[in-house]
Amino acid sequence: MTVSSAANAVLAKARAMYGKRLTAQNYTDLLACRTVNEAAAYLKAHTAYADAFEGVTMGSVRRRQIEILLREHLLNNFASLCRYEKSIGDGFYKYFVTLSDVDMLLHSVRYLNSRHPENNLAKVPDFFMRHSELNAAALETATNADLLLAAVEGSPYKAVLAPFVSAGRPDYFGMELALNKYLRSQAEALIKKNYSGKARKELDAMYAFDTDAENIVSLYRLKRLTNMPQSVLLTMLLPGGTLGEKELTGFMKAPNAEEALKTLKGTAYAAFAERGDLSVEQVSAKLRYDRAKSLVRFSTYPSVVMMSYVALAENEAENLTHIIEGIRYNIPPEEISRLLLGVGD
Repeated sequence: MTVSSAANAVLAKARAMYGKRLTAQNYTDLLACRTVNEAAAYLKAHTAYADAFEGVTMGSVRRRQIEILLREHLLNNFASLCRYEKSIGDGFYKYFVTLSDVDMLLHSVRYLNSRHPENNLAKVPDFFMRHSELNAAALETATNADLLLAAVEGSPYKAVLAPFVSAGRPDYFGMELALNKYLRSQAEALIKKNYSGKARKELDAMYAFDTDAENIVSLYRLKRLTNMPQSVLLTMLLPGGTLGEKELTGFMKAPNAEEALKTLKGTAYAAFAERGDLSVEQVSAKLRYDRAKSLVRFSTYPSVVMMSYVALAENEAENLTHIIEGIRYNIPPEEISRLLLGVGD
């Protein structure tokens, strides 16, 4: 297969996967389900998630089990795309390997933080495990911070996480922030090394946009809940955004969180200042969703289309989580539907 035909195969495969997204009718039917098991049976019988439930005894599936199965389905789709992308030599599949690693580590960090008796980790596809620098078996059995560090011994993640463990006690927030910063730095390095011209411009713009949106949400939360000085807030920012020093300083110096959002008027993120009844998290998700939807349809660059598909697939997974949890806790369908993004697009 030539590089050109392989690239076309990546584009076609990503768009074909996107074409199997849930329809408006699927969402209507799921919202009408009265039990978690009924929703699981519907997903198996009527959607592209059928393979996620292969070999699963239906009728007694728990909410958490469904969420893990859906996450595994998502990871398998990503791995399938990565195998294609690797064949054209772009090297961006390495980002997805790092993304998988960080996902596993964040799960482990949250597990330690929650002290939940079960460390239910989604099964990671073989493609990612072959290229991973993690010892997944050791990670899954880590029950404290010291064992977590032992599980990442010999990998670059040891240096990322070690500063946030003191006397065996982990700083969970610091670990999450450090892992997300590491993921961003790896993405930037891969883009710089492997791309040029319009492809690099599109990837840079996508990452910068996502970074800005995440930073805005993070700063808003911190301003609303804390009195942190600007010097501390700056350390919480993810690298690589487009918001300049003037915009960020104005945001951080605002007297409160709502006034901070108003400083974004006149920028590409004015939607935060005009959010109405939407939460800042919903505004961020919608901005990123709309951008990904446009790129997955119109970009001609395989890695851009892959990244866009990933964003859209993760949004759909988030929608399903809202539905499954809503059913589990007897939340009215109309309330659940207000949390969903991209229904019927």
